[in-house]
Amino acid sequence: MFSVKRIELVIEAVEKSNVISTLKKINITSYTIYKHVGGSGERGARDELAFGEKFENVTFVIACPENRLSNVIESLRPILKSYGGMCLVSDAQWVIH
Repeated sequence: MFSVKRIELVIEAVEKSNVISTLKKINITSYTIYKHVGGSGERGARDELAFGEKFENVTFVIACPENRLSNVIESLRPILKSYGGMCLVSDAQWVIH
């Protein structure tokens, strides 16, 4: 195992391609996307399927080395400022298989 930072980014599904292209620009090519994400936040409650993809949220899970964290976060910050969402960073252990 080795230590990484786990980034969880919840964003509107319509911004998914914008996030993917931003990650590609900084050479982050490994991530997981959870679709149909529901919850409640600053914009109120969102059911995972209530409004279709236009208002649906997705979650990106990204594992990155600590020395790349700042670059990833600063690249994603403009998307969060423009479109809202939530970004959490936590410590994690990557299991090598």
